[in-house]
Amino acid sequence: MKVKILLVAVFVFALLPGCKKGDSGNVAPTLIAKWNLVTDYTANHLAQVNTYTGVPGDYFDFRSNGKCYIKEGSQYDTLLYTITSDTTMAIQPFGFHNAAFYSGQANPLTVHTATITSTGPYPPGEVDYRQVKLSR
Repeated sequence: MKVKILLVAVFVFALLPGCKKGDSGNVAPTLIAKWNLVTDYTANHLAQVNTYTGVPGDYFDFRSNGKCYIKEGSQYDTLLYTITSDTTMAIQPFGFHNAAFYSGQANPLTVHTATITSTGPYPPGEVDYRQVKLSR
């Protein structure tokens, strides 16, 4: 009887190394998730620069329905977005003080970090810039 119990115990312990809690190496990165805001940097053609550093509770929450819910400090907002390729997205408005950018770029996107960058003519002939860094 003791031999059978010993054999079962050895068999069970031999199988344990194959069991893992999760394998993040097989998880494909996706933007659809609730992300913590790290920084939100904006600049415009008038050399006005603003860098907001996220605090606990700030987020960008990308939903599968094409909406992104944002909390940045005491401000709340909802943006509409569409993933257009593996590295680009259309997101509107994505600008500082109602400056509506027509696109953003999610690069690099990993399981734990995302950077959304947008540059574009606003107004025509000028360049504005916004970069949001996210983590989870």
